[in-house]
Amino acid sequence: MKKLLCALLLASAPLWGETPESTSEYAQAESAFQSQKYAQARKLTEEILKKEPDNYAALYLLGAIYHYGEGSIPRAYYCYSRARKGIERAFPEHPESSASGPLYGTVLQELSETAQQLEHYQEALDLIDERDKLYPSEKQTARKGWPLLKLGRFDESRQLMTKLLDDPEQAGYRDHALNTLGNIEFEADNMEKSYEYFQKIASEAGYGSDPVFFCNAGEAARDLLRYDESEKLMLKSTEMFNAYTYSDPWGFLAELYAAESRMPEALSALKQMQAWRISGSAQASQNKWAECYGHLGSVLLQMGYDEMALEKLGMLIRRQDRNSSISTAPTLVEGRLVYLYSLALQRNIQRTREKLSYAAWKEVPGLLGRLFSMERQVARERDRVANLIAANTGVDGFLQPYGAKALDLPSFSTAVWSCFGPGAVIASVERSLKVEKPEMAARKPYLTAILGEAYLYDWRVADSQKSLEEAIKSLPAAEVKLRNRCKAVLVKALNQQGRRKEAMTYLQSLMDTDPSQLRAVQVALPVSIETDGSESSNSARKWLYASPRCQKASDGFVLKLQAGQDKVSGQLIGPDGTSAGRFEGQPRGNPSDSARSFCEVFHAQAFAPIIDLSQMDIRSIDGSTGAVRGEALKQLTE
Repeated sequence: MKKLLCALLLASAPLWGETPESTSEYAQAESAFQSQKYAQARKLTEEILKKEPDNYAALYLLGAIYHYGEGSIPRAYYCYSRARKGIERAFPEHPESSASGPLYGTVLQELSETAQQLEHYQEALDLIDERDKLYPSEKQTARKGWPLLKLGRFDESRQLMTKLLDDPEQAGYRDHALNTLGNIEFEADNMEKSYEYFQKIASEAGYGSDPVFFCNAGEAARDLLRYDESEKLMLKSTEMFNAYTYSDPWGFLAELYAAESRMPEALSALKQMQAWRISGSAQASQNKWAECYGHLGSVLLQMGYDEMALEKLGMLIRRQDRNSSISTAPTLVEGRLVYLYSLALQRNIQRTREKLSYAAWKEVPGLLGRLFSMERQVARERDRVANLIAANTGVDGFLQPYGAKALDLPSFSTAVWSCFGPGAVIASVERSLKVEKPEMAARKPYLTAILGEAYLYDWRVADSQKSLEEAIKSLPAAEVKLRNRCKAVLVKALNQQGRRKEAMTYLQSLMDTDPSQLRAVQVALPVSIETDGSESSNSARKWLYASPRCQKASDGFVLKLQAGQDKVSGQLIGPDGTSAGRFEGQPRGNPSDSARSFCEVFHAQAFAPIIDLSQMDIRSIDGSTGAVRGEALKQLTE
């Protein structure tokens, strides 16, 4: 956090007499601010402003409280702007050399910082230039690199940062320059060069530095598909908590673990992510709110908790994150979130169709209304993704496993045909496979997986099968979720060719390891249902056969139903004769309700996530428990 010590201001006060920042009232408020007692600082500052509404020192301090204590950037920007005008009115000739000169320099710096956070990048550049001109011995030219990058002026930013690396007057900004250079090369898809810069800054800064350096290096390693290295760097970053950092290592780790189907570790990382965010400063916590919930939504979706994922992602498409702290284009950030939301919608459509198969008549109108609403919405969101990506960052980049323009979630990328159409996706992948870059060899299995699913929906079933089988064999071992997705789609391709025995092998593997993929890919379980002849078990059989998750077949799974004590229970047996699960409905007062209870339990458990979240888990990953560090809470409330 940028701080202005009261002592620095008081040092020049005797030359010009008392200024607003040299009063005892201001000193008391500023001292509370420096001690991070923000509530007390705000109260004291507002008391000054009640008596003197245009007191520029108090306006500056109130802006700093909003900025660093409450994370309210628009209010901070407004207060800094008024403070600047107040100093310029008090000293119209040369405010920089006046009694309030030190404060004026700080106000210009903080005003440029908040302008940048509000994504007013040209204004931020102009303010940095103005301050450098007025304070030539305190130049902050290196701070121009980031807004230049955000404006897309990569060459200008690269040249400036490279020049500053050898400037002894800018030695204090070397970390900043290296970090900006790493992000420039990342956005240019020069992944090896980007990684070199981030590795360099991490090694130079060392342990105890801002965790963002190691986090960026870890993200670059992940983008180069070096997962083990990425995990080590991210874990290193988690050891360096800083309340003012914009890094988010736990969120990246959660997605990395989920992709590898290391679900207990992914769950633990989500909890740590929320604790990390909440324990940070108000400014950093607010800025990273949406990014954290984006990680949460994507991991929940990979776990199979699509209902909860829909809720969390639905919040995000209505409240976008400010995008100033990351190099990624805003349209891509929005496109990623809307794409994930469309996937969550599609899975919830399947859940609704499942429930319609056994619902009572009085429930049907409401379920049909919900179904039609979601189907209209998913069509709108898919169009929105296509418009955001095709018109801005481009389809070719979006299909890469990771990178500056990628979805960055390979296990979800095979469904992009649903937004762009299978033909466009096939053409894009074929273009990418012809690109001669070092990264493309490692990316080929991922692109082959995308091609396999697109071929299926382009009615090229044999090509689909061939591509999917190739992807399953060639994908890195760490890509467990993506490989499972390929297996589920391959089941559909094999079934369409009448190769049911081969399909059954993959299907049984999925039921053992990742049954939620059946709902994600809309695959039905071939099953023969046997009953004890009771009314309730017969009703359950009839409704299960009507479900999109069950297909009547004599050569698949066997579900044996029996009724007793007002409830229905059942045993699912795999094609190899082993048990695939036991399910038990809730006791009900009549046969129909008992049968419906069993159908509900069967759909919830047979195609359920492997990991079972408790209510405490849900509160923890949602950030609603007391995950705040004790000392941070104490400082905020004093």
